[in-house]
Amino acid sequence: MDKALLVMIIAVCFMLFLAVIYPFVSTERFNLAAHESNYFPIVSPVPIVVERHLHPDGSRINREQVITQVRSFDVASRVEQTDLISSNETGVYFSMLNAGTTAQAFQAFAKILRMNNEHLFFFTLSGAKSEQLKPGQLVKLKAGHHQAKGKVHSVVGPFQQGIMNIGIQLEPAYDVAVLHPSAAVRLELSVKRNNFFALLREGSK
Repeated sequence: MDKALLVMIIAVCFMLFLAVIYPFVSTERFNLAAHESNYFPIVSPVPIVVERHLHPDGSRINREQVITQVRSFDVASRVEQTDLISSNETGVYFSMLNAGTTAQAFQAFAKILRMNNEHLFFFTLSGAKSEQLKPGQLVKLKAGHHQAKGKVHSVVGPFQQGIMNIGIQLEPAYDVAVLHPSAAVRLELSVKRNNFFALLREGSK
């Protein structure tokens, strides 16, 4: 019992020593919104009904590949017709409207995520201070159970209401679902706080 008590006391003392010497690390979370420059919108010049999406979200598609089946109504001839829409760009397919939904003229019913060799994508961020984000800083993106790791590439702002534009370079093999145009994405940032002694010094000033 004496040895067990001694070991426990030593362990507690060691933990207290670490607590007062080493900086505290906490995680801060911010809301992200993917910038429109990441995507190529798929639209129709006339109102349509989206009959079905021919690819699941997150699928890689090629330029001029058929991606969506739609239905439209010709007012002049009063004839309903079915059309197949092809992509104008290579990338990752994301649907914006459910099958059976009407899309107004020039409303995006799908978007193609533009891919690049650097895996660099752009977002708007709110709630952070400019000094909290610096190029090269490691970050994590989460959208539900989907996540991706990367680093800050660039920071522009803040603008009105504390909004900043940031570029994030994602590590390969990331979950592309975090880049869905409608995803509610959270940015997680590890922040080092001052250790116990530094906090005491700040409090005494």
